[in-house]
Amino acid sequence: MPAVRTIKFLHRTVIIAPLYLLFFIVVLLLDLGIETLHDFFIVHIVFALLLSYATAHLVRGLLFFFGRWVVTRTSSKFSSEKQLNRYRECKQISYCSEEKSEHIVLLLHGFTTSSMDWNILANRLQEEHVDFYAPLLTGFGLIRQNPILSIHKEEWFRQVIDIYDLFADRYKTISVIGHSMGGMLACYLAEHRPVHELMISAPALFPQKQHRFYSRVIKNKLLSTYISWQIPMIPKLSRSGRSGPADTMDTKSTYQYFQYLIVPIRLLFAMLQAQTEIKLDKMMYKRLTLMYGKHDITVNNPAIEDFIQSCDMPFQRFIFGDSAHNIFVDFDREQVNNLVISLLTNTFTQEMKNQYNYECYS
Repeated sequence: MPAVRTIKFLHRTVIIAPLYLLFFIVVLLLDLGIETLHDFFIVHIVFALLLSYATAHLVRGLLFFFGRWVVTRTSSKFSSEKQLNRYRECKQISYCSEEKSEHIVLLLHGFTTSSMDWNILANRLQEEHVDFYAPLLTGFGLIRQNPILSIHKEEWFRQVIDIYDLFADRYKTISVIGHSMGGMLACYLAEHRPVHELMISAPALFPQKQHRFYSRVIKNKLLSTYISWQIPMIPKLSRSGRSGPADTMDTKSTYQYFQYLIVPIRLLFAMLQAQTEIKLDKMMYKRLTLMYGKHDITVNNPAIEDFIQSCDMPFQRFIFGDSAHNIFVDFDREQVNNLVISLLTNTFTQEMKNQYNYECYS
């Protein structure tokens, strides 16, 4: 029962841990001598330390409890599979055509969301008989967040490499489409494995100003470790001008998809640490496509574009005027998905180029 687990958690963090500390302090004082207990200064220091320690555990326990309550409450419309610790709608999705294919597309979703983000594109790919696989990235779509309080960036790196290697024995070419954090992981994958079509949508490589504070924090290992322990859960950053929980223009559409409204800060730190590992100039691809919404206030897309140009890397860029961060579920979603299909099936014509805000850099 969730209530029983919560009580056990609070009991362990708020009561048991401080009692162990008190026992240690008493043993230490006895070892120093009973007369030490009469020292007014030492007694007050001991109790101040004990109170601080107990308070820290209490705050941590309450924040974690509140975070779990928010996730459970805001995710109640999704179907929970408690034995698997996930929401059914967030599970991985895939398609394999009846005819043998030499090409498959990997779809990597963004931070705090799930493979649900690819539902529209997945249906289109299936209609076109294009094989695809959209995994649920480690740490997302879970009912309970306990397993991800100590997650590291290497777990995501290992996951995408393992997925690629699994399909490399079956398919001649592998394309990758990644959005936001998924775009960052797509870039990492392209560094270490050759990619056919590399499509990155607003990749989480250059954060906007509101994320830069956390980027500075992770550079101090001691500080980041303490903060991630003391403040285990934080709400998603509010965005000026957005009425919904995500950086999208179409708020109604956004509410249909799963996302964490409050996340383990360890997840955020892991993503920011992963950004420092990406080396764009090492990527191996046949064609690189950068896509993003004109009104995106989550990722600094112009900085990404400028950096790719500075590396003399050939790429094509598409900007969608009626979308913000997640173009696959925003107002331009139909146009975006049509574009992706045409690029994957080599049916993108000169006439179609005139329909998009398109630039090619070679």
